Order: sequence, then C-alpha cells, then structure tokens
Amino acid sequence: MVNYQTRTVAEILFILVIVLSVTSILALSMPTKTLNAPLVVSGAAFLAAIVVAASILVPEFKGAPWVPTSQRLVAKVLTMAELKRGELIYDLGSGDGRLVIAASRDFGARAIGIEIDPFRVFYSRLRISRLGLRERAKIVRGNFFKINFRDADVVVLYLLQQTNDKLQSKLEKELKPNCRVVSVVWKFEGWETIKADDEEMIYLYRPRMKKNIR
Repeated sequence: MVNYQTRTVAEILFILVIVLSVTSILALSMPTKTLNAPLVVSGAAFLAAIVVAASILVPEFKGAPWVPTSQRLVAKVLTMAELKRGELIYDLGSGDGRLVIAASRDFGARAIGIEIDPFRVFYSRLRISRLGLRERAKIVRGNFFKINFRDADVVVLYLLQQTNDKLQSKLEKELKPNCRVVSVVWKFEGWETIKADDEEMIYLYRPRMKKNIR
C-alpha cells in the first residue's frame, strides 16, 4: 500500500509537470512584451513540480519511498533495539531525520542517517543543527548499498521487502556479531527473530553472519 500511495502522488505530479511544461512552452513562444505575471508563476510552479517529483521518485528507485514514521513508532523501534547511550545506530533511508534525532536526543546514542534525497538531507541537517545535536547526530547523503556498516551497534530499516532482500547478504558480511537489526514491516528470511511486535510490525534480528572464505 505504501508503494502504491507514493506512485499515485508521483503520477499526479507528473501530470502537473506535463501541464506546466505545455504552459511554459507556449510562454516561451510568445513575444517578450506579452509575458506577464501568470506566465512567470507557471514557470516557477513547473520548476517546483520537478523538484517535488524528483524528491519522491529518486528514493523509491534507489531503495524505498519515503513514508513518515510516527514519533510513537520511532520510540518503539528504539526501545525494542535496546539502544544504549554511546552506541552507534544507523538509520537506512532516514527521511526527515526524526529517528536519528530521537536516538541521539532521547537515548544518548551516536546516530547516523543515510539518505539519498538532497532536500531531506538539507532539512534533516537543519533540524539537527537547530536542536544542538551535531556532536552525536549526522546525516550522510548517499546510497546505503555503498556504505560499510562494520562499526554499527544497531541498524534500523523501513524500506521494502525487495530492498531488504538485496541488503541481506551485505549486512551478513559487514555487521559485527552483536549488532542488532530492526526492520519495520518487512522481514529478513533465514535470520532468527529475537523480538517481534506483530501489531506494529517491528522485528528485531541478530543477523546470521557469513563466514569469510579464503
């Protein structure tokens, strides 16, 4: 349902882009003297629509659409992870940074969010700075498939099942034995579930580690 909702919004924005594109093309074909405020507004709206559409579509293509997590669910995820002061937690696809902020502010952890959308990265960093959490919290703009998590104590994911499936082998190779992985909604097949909240669909794992073959 999450994925379809996101695509619906993207489709609406795509239609908006098409309409505004036609308007802009017509505006450019008109003599300069005939340009007026409505056309300028249409051009600005066109650019805004492109920005918003990219902000929605890019994260989905790279791993999962952005779906805001309630503060209540964030607290449950961090509590289930048994996050301790000073531990290092990664949030893969950190969105607006709310879990990173909660982990550092409320649990005293070191928190790193990985987010590919530059607009949410900017917004998250702004919030972290405003709250005075820069010593314990940061947002990295990048693709979490290209980042090594060997130093993680906790990894949190709220992605898609196919993204979890792609990440599973990578996490098995990189994570240290005592690392905890918390996945919201989607599961990891073959890993032992340490805790589960089926009502909230939160699952805590200690990933099965793959032996290095020499």
